[in-house]
Amino acid sequence: MDINELKKEFDEFKLPKEEKCELESCDSSEIGFIERIKKEMLAPARCGVYFSKLDIKVIGLMIGEDVQVKERRRMLRDILRSVTSKDEFKSFIDAVDEIANSKIKVYNELMEHFPSSKDIFQTKKEKYGRFKNLLLAILKEFKEV
Repeated sequence: MDINELKKEFDEFKLPKEEKCELESCDSSEIGFIERIKKEMLAPARCGVYFSKLDIKVIGLMIGEDVQVKERRRMLRDILRSVTSKDEFKSFIDAVDEIANSKIKVYNELMEHFPSSKDIFQTKKEKYGRFKNLLLAILKEFKEV
């Protein structure tokens, strides 16, 4: 096999759509519920709370899914792929809410001790409220597998 054949084969190589979405930005019309949640949940600027690898691992354990520690987006993807019913998705929402509320308690303490930071943490709490509403909207339209 010569270099030109290898180059042609490489050029023809196509990534599965899911991996392509992880590497590039995808159209929002093509994004499923897993991608929507990943996009919002993994960006603290969007959801107001930072979910670490440990937090995501704990969320998985809370719903009965033990995921390997790797990139946060892949861990979250693995957890969400295991969700096949509305009840399981509701459990996921409850687990996310429990972890987020523990972080929001810290925000409340910081607002109490440092009143000048109230605006910053209030914004983060509002962002989490919008994220939770997104999860509840997805729950309403969730189709069981």
